[in-house]
Amino acid sequence: MTLRDIARRMGMTPATISKALRDGDDISKETRKKVKKMADEMGYRPNILARSLVQRRSFMLGAVVPNLRISFFSEVTRGIYERARERGYEAIIMVNDELSENEERNLEFLSALGVDGVLIDAVPGSANNPVFERLVQRGVPIVAYDRQIDGMEFDSVTIDDEQAGFNVVEYLVQHGRKNIAFLGPTEKLFVGRGRFRGYKKALSHFNLAFDDRRVISCTLDSQDAESRLKAALDAGIALDAVICVGGLVAYGAGQAILQAGLSMPKDIMLAEFGDNDVVARLGVPFLTVYQFPYEMGQRAVDLLLRQVDFSEARKSPHHEVIDTKLIYHEIGIHRHD
Repeated sequence: MTLRDIARRMGMTPATISKALRDGDDISKETRKKVKKMADEMGYRPNILARSLVQRRSFMLGAVVPNLRISFFSEVTRGIYERARERGYEAIIMVNDELSENEERNLEFLSALGVDGVLIDAVPGSANNPVFERLVQRGVPIVAYDRQIDGMEFDSVTIDDEQAGFNVVEYLVQHGRKNIAFLGPTEKLFVGRGRFRGYKKALSHFNLAFDDRRVISCTLDSQDAESRLKAALDAGIALDAVICVGGLVAYGAGQAILQAGLSMPKDIMLAEFGDNDVVARLGVPFLTVYQFPYEMGQRAVDLLLRQVDFSEARKSPHHEVIDTKLIYHEIGIHRHD
């Protein structure tokens, strides 16, 4: 059973049938519904391999995500696959779990599968740069989202991490906080570097002394964040606010604060990036930098398809910046500032 068979039965062209089955915007909903019904009745199943060979593309995009347990990444992923489907593509979702060896397998699998392009929130560091270079040599377009890739120059979609870090400190200062800690990676992680720069810039702007004891380095693991902040609290370091690089870090920080018998936000105000559901499990108020992840995913797909659909060559990488918004979460209340 082929598209031509359906076209003959319905008195339409094969191109119209194809567009209707792929929910093309230029085909009316009524026609799409009729075509799909007829295709189902006739037992039509699309031959993806045949279409790929004829059109020299798979109509599949690969998306590599760090961690689907984090709501930020889940929302980015939803933006990716919904926009991809709108544009006539399917998204293959892979998870690297912040491990370079997993990411390498993800990328090689997607390349072998013949995806038309790759969207990636890459593992920190340059361990997989040779893999990225191989994909480029094979003609696979790549777009980075959330984080740029160290040592590589690809189109990307991120927030302005430095400005966002500054904005968080500004909010905390306006709410009477003076002893503000920074918790998370400050060097190895792209977003961590930017947010840390914003933190230091804001301290200087508001005439607050920089104290390296309040810069608490940890991984993105919640248990590591918890143990590092617990050690700082046990050491008697004065803190009245903690800025956490991400949601798992903030969850670990919150656990340490609660176990120390302190309250949030009375004793310590908790701030984080990502508007993550995991932080809400603490059951305490917290400040978040909302990064519009769904829009980020959509815009990353649009950037990628400029290269895929139009073979758009760039003299230099194109970088798009997503706006952010501060949200203070109270019990059952989200207040936007």
